[in-house]
Amino acid sequence: MVGDGVLRQEIETKANRIAKKNKNIRFIFTSWIKDVDRILPGMDIVALSSLNEGTPVSLIEAQAAGIPVISTNVGGVKDVLLENVTGLIVEEFEVDTYANGVLDLVENEEKREKMSQNGWNHVRNKFHYKRLCSDVEKLYVELFNKKKKNEA
Repeated sequence: MVGDGVLRQEIETKANRIAKKNKNIRFIFTSWIKDVDRILPGMDIVALSSLNEGTPVSLIEAQAAGIPVISTNVGGVKDVLLENVTGLIVEEFEVDTYANGVLDLVENEEKREKMSQNGWNHVRNKFHYKRLCSDVEKLYVELFNKKKKNEA
């Protein structure tokens, strides 16, 4: 588990209980990680369960790495995810609904593969630095031409 928060201790306690019952399950809690690009290749799913979020860069990074995501619908999630295309969005944080979404991704390899491919394409088209640089260049040219026209 990457990240941290007020529920960490409660989550660790539950994870330890699960691991004791099933020796094949192992949990690792990393807290915050700055160089997330080093751990993303080892992930199958990125799950964001925040109750409050701005622009979730972690979801952009996951999609860029070709990892399907599931997230609660908070903050800018719908601005960075394509619902049912690059990931799943749970409207309200309801444990059963969220868990069912995670299980859907875990159990459906074909869906994960499709979302993985769609995720990279989406990020490349919407967030890639070349696209952002092009947008800034267009804005500057537009502003320059507008100023030039007003001076004439």
